[in-house]
Amino acid sequence: MALMDVQLIERLNNLWRPIYPYLAQWIEQRFPIKRGRILELGPFSGGISNAMGNLFPGIRAVCLMHQNELVLRVRHQFPGNVDFITGSLDALPFDDKFKIIISRGAFFFLTPEIIKESYRALRSGSSALLGGGYGPLTPEKEIQKIAEESKDLNYKLGKKWISKDELMEMVGTAGVAGSSRIIEEGGLWLLLQKH
Repeated sequence: MALMDVQLIERLNNLWRPIYPYLAQWIEQRFPIKRGRILELGPFSGGISNAMGNLFPGIRAVCLMHQNELVLRVRHQFPGNVDFITGSLDALPFDDKFKIIISRGAFFFLTPEIIKESYRALRSGSSALLGGGYGPLTPEKEIQKIAEESKDLNYKLGKKWISKDELMEMVGTAGVAGSSRIIEEGGLWLLLQKH
C-alpha cells in the first residue's frame, strides 16, 4: 500500500469527528457489543473506535495502520481506550480473534487479501464491516456540512471508486462469498459474518 499524506488524513479525521458517533451507533445496533475487543483497519482508523469506546467503556479497540507516521499522529487525535499499531493489512499480525472488525474508507486500499484476512481474524459468531459512507443514522445536515470538502480530500488522497459488482468480485476471489453480504445503507459496505 502506498504512503498517504498524513496531514490530509488528519484533516479528514477532524472533518469526520461529528460523524463517527453516528457510525458507532449504527454498528452497535447491527452487532450489539458492550464489551470486548474490536479491530479497526486502515489509514482512517481511530474515529469509529474512539466513538464506540466513549459509548461503551467495556470495548477495547485496536487500530491497525500501514504507516508508522500516521499511527504517531492519529494517536493524538483519538486518545483513550484505543491502541494504535503499525502492520500489514493483508497479513494481519493477530492470532487472537475479534468480536467486530471495522474499516471505513476501505475503498482506498481494499483487496481480496484484506477481505480474507479480516474474515480469518473474526471470532466465531462475529462480524466485519468493511466499506465506506456516512451510514444510515447520520443526519443529512451533518453530511451536507462536510460532503464537499470530504470528497475533495478523498480525491487528493487517491480514492478508488469501487462498484458493487467490483466488490462482489473481490469477495469471490477472497473465497468468502458464502459468508458475506453487501449493504447499501448509507454507503457501500461489505458485511462478513463468521458462524
